[in-house]
Amino acid sequence: MKKLLVLVLALCLVMGTVAMATASAEKMGIGVYTPVSKADNAYELDGDLYDGAVNADSTVCCVVLDDNGVIKSIRFDVTQFKVTVKADGSVAGVVAGDRIISKNEKKEAYGMGGRAAAGEWYVQAAAFEQYCIGKTVEEVLGLELGEDGKLVDADIKATCSIIVSDWLKALEIAAADAR
Repeated sequence: MKKLLVLVLALCLVMGTVAMATASAEKMGIGVYTPVSKADNAYELDGDLYDGAVNADSTVCCVVLDDNGVIKSIRFDVTQFKVTVKADGSVAGVVAGDRIISKNEKKEAYGMGGRAAAGEWYVQAAAFEQYCIGKTVEEVLGLELGEDGKLVDADIKATCSIIVSDWLKALEIAAADAR
């Protein structure tokens, strides 16, 4: 009888563990959104040579969702790629093999802290990430943005006053990738 009781209890323990693991299924997705924000050719005008430029920001979002689509964890980061195309055809601003450091990695060196009441870029990103936790992807994607791509809601804007439109596009990609 004791062996049967121990076997039943062990089976219940295993089934309970499997049920808990199944009930808390999480999916992770990664999204990268990279629009080219500037692309100007070098040119000559009235004998003067003018440089061109190519700028692109890559916004990355990593999101963990529960089985109801609620955000359990989220992280945003951005790298900025800026190249000057000289009128003589040469390129300046990057060297092959250079590593582009992200805004999160730069911390205070990014230099936004003094210009933004809500603080440095990585601080504002962390505040927005914290805001997103516990909400569904649809709730976050449905946030109202101004024409400038910034959040409209005053409460959220108090801690995140920077442009988040590309973040939401990266989140949408990450959510679609979640598995």
